[in-house]
Amino acid sequence: PEDRTAVDNIIRINHGNQMRLGLMADAKANIMITVSSIVFSVTVANLDNEVMRYPLFTFAFGCFFSLLFAIFAIIPKTDYPKTWDGDIDRKSPEFNPLFFGHFAHIDVDEYKDDYATILHTDDSIYDSMAGDIYGQGKVLALTKYKYLKWSYTCFLWGMSSAILVFITQQII
Repeated sequence: PEDRTAVDNIIRINHGNQMRLGLMADAKANIMITVSSIVFSVTVANLDNEVMRYPLFTFAFGCFFSLLFAIFAIIPKTDYPKTWDGDIDRKSPEFNPLFFGHFAHIDVDEYKDDYATILHTDDSIYDSMAGDIYGQGKVLALTKYKYLKWSYTCFLWGMSSAILVFITQQII
């Protein structure tokens, strides 16, 4: 269509949503890192308590893995498509000249040429933005939120298991 305002708005909104989801994932991971670290430190410091040793150890175990997965969630993904000899593959459909993890591996003049090519037509701009949104979504779904889910799950299982171990100790 000649009036691309609706298309521009959809791309802008979608891109903004991806950015907000990334910020939310990072904030949640930071919360899990803080909580897991504090709980892990407190549980390990109290392992000398005879009555609570096994429940605390169980909770510390869950917190350790919760902390580990939360850290994995915030580690930046900066991989880039490579040729057989290890150089960046600029012809790969996964190459995105808008992503810093990709353009950091090319010469500044090549980057300017790529950028000029993108800005040449509306279709190439839309194609690049769609690729950027896709790449962000892929990292969110396959990395950040996956590890964040595992972090929450480990914390929950650690806490639940500690309660079960405590109750079992009291019954036996």
